[in-house]
Amino acid sequence: MSYYRQFDHFHPLKGTPAAIPIPALRDIVRRARKVLVQGTSVKQVIAIAETINWIIDGAVAVASSIAEDNDEALPHRRDRSDTQWLQERIFLYDVDPRPKSDLPGYHQCFAVLALWKVADAHFCIEPEFGRGAHGALAGLPVPEQWAAAANYGIEAMEAVCFAETLHTQFHGERLSKIFELQTPSTEDIVREKISLRAKQAAIKKHTGNHAARARVVELYRMRDYPSVEAAAQAIAPMVFKAPRTVSKWLYDERKGRTPKLPSNTGK
Repeated sequence: MSYYRQFDHFHPLKGTPAAIPIPALRDIVRRARKVLVQGTSVKQVIAIAETINWIIDGAVAVASSIAEDNDEALPHRRDRSDTQWLQERIFLYDVDPRPKSDLPGYHQCFAVLALWKVADAHFCIEPEFGRGAHGALAGLPVPEQWAAAANYGIEAMEAVCFAETLHTQFHGERLSKIFELQTPSTEDIVREKISLRAKQAAIKKHTGNHAARARVVELYRMRDYPSVEAAAQAIAPMVFKAPRTVSKWLYDERKGRTPKLPSNTGK
């Protein structure tokens, strides 16, 4: 049955359907709500229901147009389940799985459809809770009401099963994208190893200079020299470096640029 404000009378997020004669309705409700995005409001659920109802009507209209062009009998919505009609057209629309979106993820649309069909079944079992189109059920014999409820229950089960399948696919694709971003490629691994080896080689190459420079500073502080140049001339033979190199290190030290020795030169 088309969406006809069912959620005005059956709360899609808190309502509990009758347990008799179809106890599975409660399990369907639990599973459908699990698929919905956390924080989804009743207003958003109703917006989704109205949107997918429009999509289903569009699917029926397209099928009718094709049948008319082929001189075939026109189809009716009741010829197929709403899940089947929705599958015909919904994947032509781009969807957004954010909670505030009017048409969120495909899996959530089918979860809402399942809740909608549970509401239909609930009204068939207890028609006094229904309104509008469901009011006609109140005058039918109980067996016919329950038969209608069973049909809606089957549709609800079909919708929630498909919602769960899409839900699993959705999260699987998200995880794949995350792993693709986090897992380095072979090229990245090789590049990283080359960079590390180059860094280690550079550290090893300059380890002697770091030690010599630290020794120069130490010797310079041990006594007073008339000038940096005089200190460089005196210290250079002690560290086996050119006076020009020693003087540069001393000038850098006086400007506060003396480098620290690396803690682990082999790593």
